[in-house]
Amino acid sequence: MTFGPDCGCTITAAPGPVPVRLSRTRPAPEPGLEAWRRAPVACTLGGTELGERTERWRTLVGRAERREPIPDGLRLVFSSGAGLAAEVAALAAAEQSCCAFFDFTLRLAPDALQLDVRAPEGAAEMLADLFGVTA
Repeated sequence: MTFGPDCGCTITAAPGPVPVRLSRTRPAPEPGLEAWRRAPVACTLGGTELGERTERWRTLVGRAERREPIPDGLRLVFSSGAGLAAEVAALAAAEQSCCAFFDFTLRLAPDALQLDVRAPEGAAEMLADLFGVTA
């Protein structure tokens, strides 16, 4: 790699501040409100895709060793394993692309894998349909 006199890396004197005009490209979020709470409660999947995704979740949820209620959702606890962690992460990421109102938190520990799923109040029925209820 060679540096010439026009390279910014070789400037010995700082050129000084450069004014930059900033503009807002999207509305400011409501203070203290997480993005998943602001997302519309709507799924963009339809037909076959929706059925396949629902079946994948039900199969995965059936593998949970424990279910616990948490505020705004539920926690699924699985045995630990790299393959299962990858499967859970991939499915949660896919779900975020069509249902942004779901909030997923994945915790890995030596003895367990936890998936917390939360949704706003308006999506409580969808949460229960897809992930089951804890009681």
